[in-house]
Amino acid sequence: VLVVTRPTPPQRHVESRAPIVATVELMPQRVRDVLRGYGTALADKQATLTAEVNAPVLERVNNIDVGDRVAEGDVLIRLDDRQYVQELHEAESRMASLEAQIGQLGVQLQNQRSLLEIAESDLTLTREEYERVEGLFAKGAAPKTERDSTRLRYQVALRAKQQIDNQIALIEPQKLELQAMRAGAEAAAERAQLNIERCQIKAPFEGQIESININVGDRVQMGTPMLDMLNLDRIVIPVELPVSTRAQSRVGARVELYVESMPKVHWEGEVARIAPSADMLNRTYRVYVEVNNRTQDMPLLPGYFVKAAVEGELLTAALMIPRHAVVDGMVFVANGHKAHAREVEVLRYIEDDAVLAGNVKPGDQIITSNLDVIFDDAPVRLEGEPDTVAVDNDVSSDGLAMDGEGDR
Repeated sequence: VLVVTRPTPPQRHVESRAPIVATVELMPQRVRDVLRGYGTALADKQATLTAEVNAPVLERVNNIDVGDRVAEGDVLIRLDDRQYVQELHEAESRMASLEAQIGQLGVQLQNQRSLLEIAESDLTLTREEYERVEGLFAKGAAPKTERDSTRLRYQVALRAKQQIDNQIALIEPQKLELQAMRAGAEAAAERAQLNIERCQIKAPFEGQIESININVGDRVQMGTPMLDMLNLDRIVIPVELPVSTRAQSRVGARVELYVESMPKVHWEGEVARIAPSADMLNRTYRVYVEVNNRTQDMPLLPGYFVKAAVEGELLTAALMIPRHAVVDGMVFVANGHKAHAREVEVLRYIEDDAVLAGNVKPGDQIITSNLDVIFDDAPVRLEGEPDTVAVDNDVSSDGLAMDGEGDR
């Protein structure tokens, strides 16, 4: 008897040709966005002190030089003020002379007014006498000589009063002219005094000397830059940020600053102000970051070109993956040893990560490697899985096994 059976075939292991891929599990994360920008550091207080008078340089007080610290109000440079001192004395002398002349006019005016009172009284008496005699003469009770005599006295008194009136009328314009001249002399004195003060170049604030452009003996003209000074306590950096981040910017946001050539050094600051307009040509807007150098391990110096990381929006449940895992608006999800393509929306990029929305959910295994060789529904093998798979081993070409021969 011939007995035919199908025994369980033995298995053999063959190498899988599916690409090995790395994955990350998509999980909601709490993360804060970072806004990246750049800018050049500036001293919050800086000034160029220029000459306000024409004068020779007399002294650099205490031989001040670059780097020296000065207090607010310290005299830094003295200019020769002798010309202005002389102008002050001349103006004061003119003022004194004009004051005396004005005083004399006052005395003259007082005297003339006293004389006017006498003249007015005399005129009243002579007029009354003349009118009385004229009346008598009209009645034939007074001789013509008496009438003529009283009329002459009246006319003399009238002319005397008119002369005094004219004198008084002339005094007032003279007084006004002298007062105007005195005001001019006073203005000249004030100007000379101001120029004397301007010959002492003082520090407008506490700080350090940045540069000095003059030496003793130089003659400076009005507007000549003499020295530059600044205060390093507070530094301001106008930072350019992409306009797409404007909604996230806020005053008071923390900022970390660094210089590429100094990787081990960074500075902490905060957003103090935000510009009200944007530069649409470069598609940026400006925030002003302030750094308090007194609280830094190392001072941030004016002139440094810095990169800034500005604290942005806090996301409480962000679905994030490495940004390189997004290919042409798609990601690949590993499921059952297959890669499944999903279209996604990238809400934003944070550093090297992408924040996703649409067609993905927490728990999805997002493929992050070998993205150039996989496609939708492609077989994949996850990192850490065996590199071989078990397959059935056929023992005959038709799948039948001969156990042996039976009795015939």
